[in-house]
Amino acid sequence: MPGIVFAKTKDKLDNSVKSLVMNFLEKLQNDDTTFGLNIEPLKNVSDPRVRTGRVNDMWRAVLFKLNTASAPTYVYYGTWPHDKAIDIAQRSVLQMNPVFGIPEIIEQTMPEPEEELVEFPGLPKQPPSEPAAQRDEPTWTNGLVEHGYKLQFLIDSAGLDPVIARKALLATTASAFHKITDKAPDWQGLLILDLASGKTLEESLEDLGLIDQRSVPHEPENEKSEDDVIVEGFERDAAKLQFAFIGDAPEALRDVIEGGSADAWRTFLHPEQRRYADGSWNGPFRLSGGAGTGKTVVILHRAKTLAVRNQASRIIVTTFTRTLATSLNQSLRKLDPNLQLAQEAGAEGIYTSGVDSLVSQVFNSATPDERKAALKEVFGDAHASSNFRPSGVTTQQWKDALESTEHGLDPELANPTFLEQEYISVALANSVASREEYVKVPRAGRGTALTRPKRLGVWKIFEAFRQTQRVEGNISFPELATVSAMLLRHRSESGKPALADHVLIDEAQDLHAAHWLFLRALASPGQNDLFIAEDSHQRIYGQKVPLSRYGIAIVGRSRRLSLNYRTTAQNLAYAVRLLKGADIEDLEGETEGANGYHSARSGPVPAEAGAASLADELDDVEKHIKAWLAQEVPGNMIGIIARTKYQLQKLQSGLAERKVDVRDVDHPGDGSKPLYMTMHRAKGMEFFKVILFGVNDASVPLSLATNGLAEAEKNDALLRERSLLYVAATRARDELVVSWSGNPSGLLPAASDKVSVS
Repeated sequence: MPGIVFAKTKDKLDNSVKSLVMNFLEKLQNDDTTFGLNIEPLKNVSDPRVRTGRVNDMWRAVLFKLNTASAPTYVYYGTWPHDKAIDIAQRSVLQMNPVFGIPEIIEQTMPEPEEELVEFPGLPKQPPSEPAAQRDEPTWTNGLVEHGYKLQFLIDSAGLDPVIARKALLATTASAFHKITDKAPDWQGLLILDLASGKTLEESLEDLGLIDQRSVPHEPENEKSEDDVIVEGFERDAAKLQFAFIGDAPEALRDVIEGGSADAWRTFLHPEQRRYADGSWNGPFRLSGGAGTGKTVVILHRAKTLAVRNQASRIIVTTFTRTLATSLNQSLRKLDPNLQLAQEAGAEGIYTSGVDSLVSQVFNSATPDERKAALKEVFGDAHASSNFRPSGVTTQQWKDALESTEHGLDPELANPTFLEQEYISVALANSVASREEYVKVPRAGRGTALTRPKRLGVWKIFEAFRQTQRVEGNISFPELATVSAMLLRHRSESGKPALADHVLIDEAQDLHAAHWLFLRALASPGQNDLFIAEDSHQRIYGQKVPLSRYGIAIVGRSRRLSLNYRTTAQNLAYAVRLLKGADIEDLEGETEGANGYHSARSGPVPAEAGAASLADELDDVEKHIKAWLAQEVPGNMIGIIARTKYQLQKLQSGLAERKVDVRDVDHPGDGSKPLYMTMHRAKGMEFFKVILFGVNDASVPLSLATNGLAEAEKNDALLRERSLLYVAATRARDELVVSWSGNPSGLLPAASDKVSVS
């Protein structure tokens, strides 16, 4: 039975052909001599291994046949219309890279003029002309040239194909540059992007798993056929970026064919991602990275790795919101339908849940005596009842506590936002149960200093808040997280096992102090206990929380992803500009910059569309949506994102008047209609096309989020607003439009503020 190696295709396979390709490959898998497959060699080819096969009268598959010692292996390269397939087959070569010994497919082109293949010191004096749309792009600098890379070095030391290396050095626009990296073998394209972004060759090779992996000639007595060597090379991590062995199960073929590029994460992992998914650490590990760098993909593959290593493992995958937790669960099922997914926390297998739901489960499973002991330690004797119901806390509840108390505080401190953050980050994080404890407890990192009299005033408000909560029979979710953490700690101290062996946490930047107390208590400290994925640039809910204060030491066990797989270089550059000048700190209190982030994709420059009136803005939105739908963009891959629900009401009614049907993201219908949502709701989603609607100075930043705060809290609130805009902008895979009526938001980048992202 022939083996099949699937090469990640560079060209999107038409939906109408997928079932035909599936049928063709299933037949090939069973018997490559089956009548009708027409597996044929060609004349005038660059590689004698190349074959084409008949998918139907119009479409042909391009394959490479490897005659190995056991059975033939076919490398499936792609399916194209007949004449194009013949052309690609004649130009394509399956070879071992001469420097690193990695299988790669190179599409040969006409030879370049000999005089232009000499050592290349910089850009040509007369660069090749580009289409007008490309000439209109913002100023772009070729990172390879900027960092001093020479042609011969890229060929001899970096292992790049000579033609690809030369064209990459000659590129004068982002679009031209990405066309080259798109056509290159995957590992070569990623290496070029890394080098252009400022990474050294050694750093890039390490990320790709190629450091110290230069090809070594075979000893004559151990000489294998070239075909056997190529097949063995498919096991190299860098090769797995592009090639995947397909077993004899039809569903494996179906996954890679029907999934397409949107589901490539299931099969093709970057070696750096694979290293974090498969690695082992003696304690908590933190993985950071900007939007679209694949942190969630690593979380999913790591959950699978841990489950496969030990089927008795109890693995918890959690995140901030219920929606994201549901998405993680669905993705795990898609990644491997055979994974053992647990139905409750503490059971063998992978259990996925929002963190607040986990907190409630722990609290509800405790006995009355266990609850009373934990409540007493957190709140003291006065509130050690066990008959509470979880509830959210509103601004009005804090206002009521303020009005019922003689506190003597300035308005900037007598503010619900400040008080809630102080309560969670200081009182709950330290299980402060009395006034005496609060006036002594350290407040490092809180920003706004409090004298002893001010602390006494704040504590009076805390007591009033707690008293009201208890009278009404409520317990806030942060309070519940603290109590549940105490429950878990008490169980551990009594010798009971922890609830989980491994805890994997996605979107960790949005969690607060009480969450971290709880998460630390879920698993006993030890090997691979906590795996934390976060992006401080996307912190739109949580507070600055240095993990070391909660017994989570990650010094020396922290890495960062920098390659964006989702967002085009142009959209990423725009989003990074939104953060320029912002003081962003990671989970260890260190400054987290956006430098070094780069994209594997290219696309149009984001469009900014200012309008004189709301009606004019809605007219512009209508034009964009109708144009995209006319291009056959699926409706549910068009996202319209605004800051507030009020803006979305105006959007929906305005578009209805213009006969444009859009749907709330929570009620998508049949998937044919564009979806609208708030910026908060857009977290974790992605669309081909995105419109940021109503980005004016009255809505972004939202005045309600910043009014009346002390300086430190105001700066933090403004940073969350900026991060929210960054999150919204990075939902766009291909095209981004930013619209407003009236005056644009002051958080939008200035026209002169250029940022180059490769």
